[in-house]
Amino acid sequence: MYHYYINYRNASEPLNLPNLEVEIGFGKGDFLVKLAREYPDKNFLGFEIAEISIKNLLKKAKRENLKNLKCANIDAFWGFQLLLKDNSISHIYINYPDPFPKKRDIKRRITRQESLYIFAKKLKKGSFIELRTDHYPFMKYTIEQAKKLQCFDIRYSKINPDKPITRYEEKWSKMEKTLYKVTMEKKKEPISMKIRTIEKLKHPFPLNLENIEINPYRIENKKFKIKDNLNITFHKVWEKEGSFLIEAVLSEGGFVQKFSIIIKKKEDYYIFDVSPFSEVLKTKGIQESITFLAQKIIKS
Repeated sequence: MYHYYINYRNASEPLNLPNLEVEIGFGKGDFLVKLAREYPDKNFLGFEIAEISIKNLLKKAKRENLKNLKCANIDAFWGFQLLLKDNSISHIYINYPDPFPKKRDIKRRITRQESLYIFAKKLKKGSFIELRTDHYPFMKYTIEQAKKLQCFDIRYSKINPDKPITRYEEKWSKMEKTLYKVTMEKKKEPISMKIRTIEKLKHPFPLNLENIEINPYRIENKKFKIKDNLNITFHKVWEKEGSFLIEAVLSEGGFVQKFSIIIKKKEDYYIFDVSPFSEVLKTKGIQESITFLAQKIIKS
């Protein structure tokens, strides 16, 4: 089953998948499965943050032996950066994403300028981003954000699909709800802009400290700002024979990783490292968080 699943933490970079089409937020996966079934000469990749959706899609792909279908359990903004080459995608589908209608949540929208910039960089010239939504303000917002990049030919319309592509679309069509489609064709490269990125490290760990005394309970159930765009929360602290295990959640520019930090006691020093049972993307942020932890728990 796992050849359908791409683990972004240790995947070959960038992925080598010709004739690639991508769906962002595939939900139940029916649309992506249908595409993979109907177009065996193309490759399809889905990004999804819900683990249950990943599991369901893997079952469907295995059941139908869809070798041209793969998925990754990661936010598309980061997945595009970590896994895909520039100018490598033939089509991007975004079907009925959460419009985040409240003003305080607008920054979470999948079609904010920063995300569309990354999607455009990975899209081939002459290829499309296709968005469907039932939320008019979100459609309008998407068009405004896309125009800022100065790289798309943008078209939009109301749709009344004869063959709904998702269960939601089928339900809303029966309710005679107004549905919209926005098509963004890449005509040239987007204007340059600053975006959030992740700095990966090949060999960032461990950290060894000699002749110190520590008290890890100082940071239990506490949240810290290490620096701008780097925040960590330490949860439960476990102790056994002078060694410790600390549960942590790190946000690195919005890229979130949950892992455990192990502190091993040796004869005259401690080893600080990510637990071997934690699967993480090794980043500069994790290295900095371990150094920060050590500084916080050393007894003065």
